Amino acid sequence: METPGTKQASWRIGEIAKLLGVSEKTLRHYERVGLLRPPQRTAQSYRMYDNNDVQRARHVMGLRGLGLSLEEIRSLLDDHNMDRTRRQRLLGLLDEKLHEIDVTLAVLQGKRDDMAARYLALLNSPKDSSGDCTCAALVACNCKSSCACGEPKKWPAATMGRRLLKASSKIIAR
Repeated sequence: METPGTKQASWRIGEIAKLLGVSEKTLRHYERVGLLRPPQRTAQSYRMYDNNDVQRARHVMGLRGLGLSLEEIRSLLDDHNMDRTRRQRLLGLLDEKLHEIDVTLAVLQGKRDDMAARYLALLNSPKDSSGDCTCAALVACNCKSSCACGEPKKWPAATMGRRLLKASSKIIAR
């Protein structure tokens, strides 16, 4: 098996799958949804792709690796406008993906901070005579301090995923 851009003119689906590190099923799916053109068939009905098909499949895989949806990829690949228009659309999509990643990172950082605070609270909580924590449910009950100490303080809204996501979106506003 040669690599794309060399003398090999036709590729079987298994060769492309191996080259790109994906399954044959994935390539057939991309064909079904229109990301890859229907290939030529041999007399035995084997799919045979040319170098252009291999390059397009490689391009699809690269865009998938950036987090673009199949629909976003299709719209980019089907755009027959000038390269400048396609470039602008790709920049817009990548900007959206970067923003989504920033929001996800903020959510994860909030969850990490919350978990670290609960860990420390649990670690520093007093023990009763049996050696168990006085509030074994400290992590589950949403209390900031031991239940034995009186009125429990509630954890901040950061523990609520949806609220944190909304707050993070405002913080990371463009």
